[in-house]
Amino acid sequence: MKSQNNNIESLKNLGLNQLEAEVYLHLLTNEQMTAYKVGKSINKPTANVYKAIDALASKGAVLIESNKSKYCKAVPPNEFLNHYKKELIAKTEETKNLLNNLEIDHYDEKTYSIESAPLVFERFRNMMQKAKVIAVIDAFPNALNLVLEPIKEAIIRGVKVYIQTYKPIEIDGADIAYSNIGEKAMAHWKSEQLNLIIDGEEYLMALMDKDLTKTIQANWSNNYYMACTLHAGRMQEQTMMKITTKIGSKNFEKEVVELLEKQKYFYNSNIPGFDKLFKSK
Repeated sequence: MKSQNNNIESLKNLGLNQLEAEVYLHLLTNEQMTAYKVGKSINKPTANVYKAIDALASKGAVLIESNKSKYCKAVPPNEFLNHYKKELIAKTEETKNLLNNLEIDHYDEKTYSIESAPLVFERFRNMMQKAKVIAVIDAFPNALNLVLEPIKEAIIRGVKVYIQTYKPIEIDGADIAYSNIGEKAMAHWKSEQLNLIIDGEEYLMALMDKDLTKTIQANWSNNYYMACTLHAGRMQEQTMMKITTKIGSKNFEKEVVELLEKQKYFYNSNIPGFDKLFKSK
């Protein structure tokens, strides 16, 4: 019974209603039969079952015999779901194009909570696509692995990407600061973080559970002052992480001086959000 309920809930999550899910599962686990017999078998009104079967047929889940008997047969799951996936993607793209024409991009200073972990990653990808000059990232390994593609795409576009990570990693074109206390930090937090600031214009700060399925706390804002402040703080922390790796080096002082000379400040680098900060009022 529990398995049956799980199957129904999964189908409902795809957009089928309760009766459609029940009818499809019944046809899938039984030989072909008429809509009338389906209704009797699952104890549902025949008229409603007819409507459900018509809906399932239009979604590619059920085949209906082309004669008077009109026996119904479930389409195998792989065939149905592959077809349904393509249809859903096409409809999603069509709707996205329509809604994008309505969107008005405007500035506001509010901070918004993000309650969905998948939306955190989608917002991260969207921000990386928007980045023009510089992106500063602080991320635990599992979260970072899920966003490598948009990071690499931004680097190819010429965006300067700075990443603080907690396990050694190589990303061509990225300036990486590896925290040598990474394992301790991750053990202490017992979670996954994904933080991003782009162009000193907007930021995403997200703390998620270890499975990356739930947000513990996640916020996004395009408040220029906060974005610039976080940008400066993250850049300085990454420089500090690099300095800690030089401890014990014979040329420690010289290497530290070189790192500090490369440090990006507002006065020696182009951060779009800093200029916008004074033009937004």
